[in-house]
Amino acid sequence: MEPNIPYDESALLVQLQAGSEAAFTLLYQAYAERLYYNILALVKDGLTAEELVQDVFSSIWQKRETIRIDTSFGGYLFAASRNRVYDFFRKLDRDHALYAAIKAAASYEYSYIEEALLDRENADILQKAIKSLPQQRRRAFELCKIEGCSYKEASEIMGISLSTLKDHMANAREAIRSYVSKHYEITTISVALFYLWNRQ
Repeated sequence: MEPNIPYDESALLVQLQAGSEAAFTLLYQAYAERLYYNILALVKDGLTAEELVQDVFSSIWQKRETIRIDTSFGGYLFAASRNRVYDFFRKLDRDHALYAAIKAAASYEYSYIEEALLDRENADILQKAIKSLPQQRRRAFELCKIEGCSYKEASEIMGISLSTLKDHMANAREAIRSYVSKHYEITTISVALFYLWNRQ
């Protein structure tokens, strides 16, 4: 990924580390389009590719003072974009698992609930509630309720005691219930939550 640019790239990188917005803009203009097509070939969605390109360059700007580029800037961008794509697909897998868990939980006893009521909006509500949790509680919840780990397995993965894991889960449940009740009307997500809480 080495486009022809009428500037000394090494000098631009030095200026970037010094906080030069002009240097950053030149590097962006030189690489953004090619980076976009590289990412697009992997994610197959234009909007997602654009967002990931912006994420990569935003991260570079935020870390400009400490950034270390041992090879070329193009090589650095390729590696950074590859990591962003991996993160994107991991998140996509978690989202799909969460949606499937909600549907399965709600239909376990309430098979008569209309399919339309259990739409993506309800999954989004729960996702937002989970994302609002502190990191440790969120990790505990994801391991136990989305990835299907037992409490014992989750505590071992997180390197915490079983009792601490149970505390995280109890607090996570209460926080999610509170989030949903404060931000949304009671919908069939309440049914899904009830069964999701009680699955082990």
